[in-house]
Amino acid sequence: MRIRHSLTALVPVLVMLVTGPKAQAQYGSPYPSAAPGSYGSYPANSPMSPQGVPAGFMPHPGVSPYDNLFEQHYNSDGLWFKNATNGFGGTLRPRDFFLNVDYTMARTRQLGGIVGAPGVQSYLQQNDTENDEIITGLSFYNYFNAANGSLINSAMTNGMKVSGGFWNTDGTGLLADFTWNADNFSRYDARQSALRDRLPTETIIGLQMSGGTVATPVNLNGRTDLDLVENEILAPGSIFDSGDLSTFGNFGSTFDILDRTLLNLHGIPIDNGSLLGVTVPYDIQFVLEQRISNLGGSVAGAMNPIVDRDGLRIHPTVGGRYYRIDEEFSFYGVDSGLAYGVDNGDNDTPENAKVFPPGDGIDDNDDFIADNPNDPGDTTFEQINPSDPSLVRAHLNSQVISDLGGPEAGLFYILGDAKGISITGSTKVAALLNFERMSLGGDNIGDHMGVDLITGPDATTGLYTPTDMFDTDTTNGPTQNAFTDYKSSTHVSPLFEQSLNAEFPIFRRIPVLKDMRQMEGAKLRLGWSYLFIAEVADPLQSVRWQSNPRAGLFPTIQRSRDDFSQTTFNIGINWNY
Repeated sequence: MRIRHSLTALVPVLVMLVTGPKAQAQYGSPYPSAAPGSYGSYPANSPMSPQGVPAGFMPHPGVSPYDNLFEQHYNSDGLWFKNATNGFGGTLRPRDFFLNVDYTMARTRQLGGIVGAPGVQSYLQQNDTENDEIITGLSFYNYFNAANGSLINSAMTNGMKVSGGFWNTDGTGLLADFTWNADNFSRYDARQSALRDRLPTETIIGLQMSGGTVATPVNLNGRTDLDLVENEILAPGSIFDSGDLSTFGNFGSTFDILDRTLLNLHGIPIDNGSLLGVTVPYDIQFVLEQRISNLGGSVAGAMNPIVDRDGLRIHPTVGGRYYRIDEEFSFYGVDSGLAYGVDNGDNDTPENAKVFPPGDGIDDNDDFIADNPNDPGDTTFEQINPSDPSLVRAHLNSQVISDLGGPEAGLFYILGDAKGISITGSTKVAALLNFERMSLGGDNIGDHMGVDLITGPDATTGLYTPTDMFDTDTTNGPTQNAFTDYKSSTHVSPLFEQSLNAEFPIFRRIPVLKDMRQMEGAKLRLGWSYLFIAEVADPLQSVRWQSNPRAGLFPTIQRSRDDFSQTTFNIGINWNY
C-alpha cells in the first residue's frame, strides 16, 4: 500500500487540534486585561496566578503552541510584508536543504608562445649564410620552423561536481561545492599531420612498381617504413648504409625507405651560448602534449537577500576557496641524425644541413610523394654526427602544480519558482595565495647536428667532431645530456568565476523515473561556468631553452606566469529537501 506524503504532513496538525483544548485548560480562567503599558507580572500569592508559577512571571507575551516558529516583517517599496513559519508538519521545516550532483566537461586554456628560445636564428637562416636562398622558393614554406604552443588543442577533461547546502527561514544559508576534473591530455603530432594527405605506403610502392598504371597495394607483411628505419637502418649498433647497398624486399633500398620516412617537421630554437643560437631539426617525430587535472572546493555563508521580489532573490556570499591545478607540457622528438639534400643546395649550404624542397604540395619527380627529400632527384643521405646510433631521441617534461587558497566573496541568485523551472547562478571573486611547485627534466635537448665544420672530417672515419652534445644513445638509459631542475614560489593570484544553471522538473513526467523514490522532487540541471585565475605559471613558457652540454649548459626553469582559464559545461540532478 502506498501512503501519500501529503497525509503525513497533516498528522501533526490533527494532533495539535486535539491537544489544543487541553493546553488551554492548564492556565485556568483568563487573566483580566489591563490598560496598555500596565502589563506586569502575576501578583504574588494571587488566586489568578497559575499553580507553580513563581512571582514575577510575565503572562504577556504568552508562550503558546500556536505561535509561529519564525516571523519576519520587512518593508519593500513603502509596503510592509510579513514572512512567517510555524514549524509544524512534514512540509514546514526551519531549513530547506538542497543537493546537486553534476557530470562536467571542462576545456582549459591553450599554451602560448613558441617551443624554444626567442630571438634565435631560424633553420633557414643558419643554413643560408649568404642570404641567397638554399633552393629558390624555400623561404616561403615551412623549413623546420619553430612550433607554437597553440598547435596543441585545448585539453578537454571530464569530471564531476557536487554542491549543496541549506537555506534558513530568515533568508540566510550555507553553500558548499567540490569539483574534480580527471587527468587528461591534448596532443599535437607533427608526423601524423604531415602524413594526413599522403597516400598509404602500400599504394605508393604499388604505383612505383607499375609506373603509375596500377594502384593495387603491395603486401608489406605488416611492416612499415618507420619500423625499418628505427629497428634496422638506424638501429643501435648498426652501421649506416651510406652507399645505399642494402635492399628490403618490396620496400626498396635504404635510400628509398629514408626518402619516404624523413619529413620536414619542426625545429627547436636553442640558446647554445653562441651569438645567434641554433635551431635543432627533427625529421622523424615531433610531438607536443599538454596534460592537466584540477580539483577544488569552496564553502560560503549566504546573507539575507538584498533583492527579494518578482521571483528573484540575490544573496551576498562570503567564504573561502581551495583550488589545485596540475599542468604539464611535454615534448618528444626523434631525428635521424642524418644530413641530406646538400647536393641540391647552393655554394654556402653546410655539410650538416637537411635540405628539403619547397613545401608546395607538388610531386616534382613523379614518385607519387610530394615534398620528400628526393623530390629534386639524386639525394644522398650522410651520417655526419659520429654518435652511435644515428637516431637521436629527445624529450622534455615541464610540470607546474599550483595550490591556491584564500577568501572569496560574491553574489548568489535564484530566479523562478522552486516547483517549476528555475535559474540559479553565482558571481565570485577571490584573492588566493598561490603556492607553485615547478619541475623540469629531459634528455638530448640540444644541437645534435652541431659538428666542427671548420676543421673538417676525420681523415680515417670521414666523420666530424661534435661540438655541443655528448653521445645521444639512450639505449641503456639517460645520457650525459640529461638534466633536471626544480623551483617553488608563493604569490597572490586573483580569481573570477561566473556560473549559471537551469533546473527543469522533467523527471516527474518520465515513466519509471517518476515512480522511483530516489527521483521524487528531483530536477534536471544544465549549466555553464567560466573560471579565470591570473598569475598562474605556464609550463611551456617556464622553460629556458638553453643547451650546450659539452659547455655545461642545460635547460632550466624560468618563472613565466599567464592567465589560466577554464570553461565548464555540466549536466546533473538537483534535489530539494
